[in-house]
Amino acid sequence: MRACVIGAGVVGCSIGLELRRRGCDATIVDRNGAVGHGSTSASCGIVRRFYSEPGMIAMAQEGAGIWADWPAYVGPIDDDPAIFLRPGMLFIPPRIDDAVRGIVTEMRRLHVPVALLSPEEVTARFPFLDVASQCPPRPVDDPSFFEPGEAPIEGGVYEEDAGYVVSPALATQNLRLAGERDGVHFLLNREVVKIRARDSGGYQVDLAGGDAIHCDVVVNAAGPHSSQVNRLAGVELPLETRALRREVHALANPQYTDEAGGQVPVVGDINGGIYFRPESGGRALIVGSTDPACDALEWIPDPDDFTPCVTEPYHRRQCLRLMKRFPEVRLGPARGVAALYDVTVHDWYPIADRTDQPGYYVCIGTSGSSFKTAPVLGRLMAEVIDTCEAGRDPDRSPVQLELPRVGVSVDTRFLSRLRGDIQTTGTVIG
Repeated sequence: MRACVIGAGVVGCSIGLELRRRGCDATIVDRNGAVGHGSTSASCGIVRRFYSEPGMIAMAQEGAGIWADWPAYVGPIDDDPAIFLRPGMLFIPPRIDDAVRGIVTEMRRLHVPVALLSPEEVTARFPFLDVASQCPPRPVDDPSFFEPGEAPIEGGVYEEDAGYVVSPALATQNLRLAGERDGVHFLLNREVVKIRARDSGGYQVDLAGGDAIHCDVVVNAAGPHSSQVNRLAGVELPLETRALRREVHALANPQYTDEAGGQVPVVGDINGGIYFRPESGGRALIVGSTDPACDALEWIPDPDDFTPCVTEPYHRRQCLRLMKRFPEVRLGPARGVAALYDVTVHDWYPIADRTDQPGYYVCIGTSGSSFKTAPVLGRLMAEVIDTCEAGRDPDRSPVQLELPRVGVSVDTRFLSRLRGDIQTTGTVIG
């Protein structure tokens, strides 16, 4: 079987490697000049398991096991392997309710080391954090923005061994080298301009400049350009994916010392509307948004008409919220990264599935949740493709994905294009 994977981010490279490991002749094509130069290069690389959907918790736990053993996963390559640092991750939800307790119970069932912390325990572990509740988050121009919270947070969820991959772009380059070693073909600086189903079966993927790829199956893993790629193939889905502007800003870490390196965990402050983690060996902090209701989402109709520079409105609201939670932080000049997310508008979960067009598959809507699960999604897509090409219908009998490191299987219908409403936050937190 010959497969053409469109998109050389961490997800596309994972799919190509997993297909090749099953004996498929895989080609990955990307308009950029190097792998991981789209959304992946701007990813914060956070690896955590706190998700609303049990299947996503299990996949993230499997992914964490892969990142912890990354050199073994990619095999021998002529490159430094990506580094997975594990300072822990603290979630500060709006409230500690039955839903949060249910997530923690499921995490424990899957052997995730996790603890529910009281406000006092959060202060004892992380005395530099202000534990006043900031829920619901306010716009920065609200006259009451800087007023202290009247009550403390209800507590936190602490994943003791969560963390982040230092360089998502390096991790993707590792996947490229592993794929090339095993026989995956890469066509970079090549833009797809048309995808045509052939009367004799399979597809012709036309590239700018006149070349074409002939293949049996196509996998759309094109990130923020996924909707445009679907249109090139004449494919429509019940769920919509759109490109969303994202900015991550950097500030000095006041907890950093040469000796300690800065003992700051990854923090998912849903209560305050931000997430942040250490960067640059602990010298800096980077902060992004958890998309509170008071902030309008900036959808980008044309991902080719996007200026990748940070802006003052995003800088102010994200950094000022960080300063409320972490009062020692001082506001600096706007510096960071602006990029596009590929978001499933309905629920922010990926679509990893077949389509109604035989031989055309999608792994899209992946931004915000899928760096950590990319190797697992690669295996899932290989399984979905094998299932469909063997004549079985995953719409009728959804793929049960085996997760060997976790020791469970996951019913993957929650990633289907046909899924109904599922339990999510409807934000990047998942």
